[in-house]
Amino acid sequence: MNRIKLSDDQYAFIECEFGLSLGDIIEMSADEVRELREKCFNIEIEEAAKADNEGSAISLRGDYASELVDITLAHLKSQKPVAV
Repeated sequence: MNRIKLSDDQYAFIECEFGLSLGDIIEMSADEVRELREKCFNIEIEEAAKADNEGSAISLRGDYASELVDITLAHLKSQKPVAV
């Protein structure tokens, strides 16, 4: 699988939120990327709801999670299926 292209801040977010190192991220299988995407989606929803309730903008945490939902989806779509 090709490496997910992330900024330093996005790597730092993943490390802080999920305890994953750069090496862990590089070695992720497609299923692990899907799992990460789902976790980020849940954070995005949580932070959006919090912002809505407070009448404020979504937090930086929510912004990073939202970016990662999109990045991981694009990454998964770009992978070629393995011929069996």
